[in-house]
Amino acid sequence: MTEGQRERATERLNLSRDLSIPPSLRLSILPPLAFDTNEWFSFIPEAYRRWVWIGLAVLIALLVLQRIRYHVGRWLRRGREPVIHPRLQRYNVDHAELLAQQREQAKGIVATSTGNRLAGYRIIRQIEAVYQDGHRTPEEAITALKAAAVEHGADALLNVKTERTAAGKCAASADAVQVAPLSARTSSRRPAPPSPPPQAPPPSPDP
Repeated sequence: MTEGQRERATERLNLSRDLSIPPSLRLSILPPLAFDTNEWFSFIPEAYRRWVWIGLAVLIALLVLQRIRYHVGRWLRRGREPVIHPRLQRYNVDHAELLAQQREQAKGIVATSTGNRLAGYRIIRQIEAVYQDGHRTPEEAITALKAAAVEHGADALLNVKTERTAAGKCAASADAVQVAPLSARTSSRRPAPPSPPPQAPPPSPDP
């Protein structure tokens, strides 16, 4: 405590005595002593105290600017579209639009079967097995399965199966193949009609 602080405290104490204030309340009504920064920075040489104050002011200004930048950036991000991680992009789709696209692609499948044969068609090429999961209904799973098969160049499905996964979603699997109608095979094997016999030339008139 400096000399000036001691004098002010003595004056307040004398004032409380003159007003006949009980001793138990004299210290409680005294205002807090003034904060003296010189006591805090007494170990710092006088020549460097100015730079200490400048450093503290800069630090406080940086903290305020960082807080303002945080709030401004948060306000700007509210007006932007959310950025989805590339690994999660496949989950950020419009299901209605995706289902409409799959239905359009599924029109390329001309026949499906739960067995290994197709009535009215013959298999000309077996492509590969296709599988789809994570759909809400079996119909959506079949539609996605057909679209996937069309993307691989198939136009028919064999051994079509649907199941419910442990997560409660629907899955579907099948063998993608290319087929041709049996009518085209029959017409190609039908023998050609016999050609008519050559006609004899008309007889020449007698001389």
